[in-house]
Amino acid sequence: QTMLDFLAARAIPGVELVTEGAYVRTVRIGEHRGWLRVRPVGGKAKGVRHALNLSISENLQPVATTVIGRIKALFDTRADAAEITDHLGRDPVLATIVKKVPGMRLPGAFDGFELLLRAIIGQQISVAGATTVAGRAAQRFGEVIQTPWPELNRTNPTADRLARARVGSIAQLGMPGKRASSIKLAATRVASEELRLVPGADPEIVRALLTSIPGIGDWTAAYVAMRGLGWPDALPAADLGIKKALGLTKVKDVEARTETWRPWRAYGAIYCWLSLSGG
Repeated sequence: QTMLDFLAARAIPGVELVTEGAYVRTVRIGEHRGWLRVRPVGGKAKGVRHALNLSISENLQPVATTVIGRIKALFDTRADAAEITDHLGRDPVLATIVKKVPGMRLPGAFDGFELLLRAIIGQQISVAGATTVAGRAAQRFGEVIQTPWPELNRTNPTADRLARARVGSIAQLGMPGKRASSIKLAATRVASEELRLVPGADPEIVRALLTSIPGIGDWTAAYVAMRGLGWPDALPAADLGIKKALGLTKVKDVEARTETWRPWRAYGAIYCWLSLSGG
């Protein structure tokens, strides 16, 4: 439920939705279009394992393996949650929230460019504000699609589509021109495959490529490594929420304070954010 709450707060209008205890979204993979739904199953009954139930539309069957892999990345199904909980639960700042929400996994991304776009949009604005602008991007540059949920009617903009868009058109979504330029350049690099945002990609290479784009700094690069690449030790040390949770103001102090979280600093970051929201 905590994972669903996290995704719900950041769901892109028209593309993603959390409803009736399930995560649903539109999908575009190559020439295939469709939708998926993910629900939790399991409980305390003997012999019942905690698991996810994934349903996909029939027209996604040819890319079912790709969809499954992306959902595993999004819900971090491969994490050793018990080990991470034990490790981070020893930290005096994190102990209370870890005890309240044990086994929290790292919310990943269904699509790396989708996450990067959202991260750039979200620079220096609230989560709610970024959600609104991301929804406008989907409506303006996404593809119309029909699903069982009327609210889900767009695929997320592709890197190729935004690489071909005018900077002015992107800025009209509600952002400064410099940020729109950052989006166009990032989209161009992803479309050309110079920048690969997939789980397992080298985080240092991705970081260098991202921060070489004017307007993209260390916070965005670390956030993308954390959620887009699934890098367990990524840490957006400049994040205001993390600084607040730790009672620190300087990046170097955050980095020093979180050394004991290695190699799970990304999970520590999630727990910091949860501690501020009450879990």
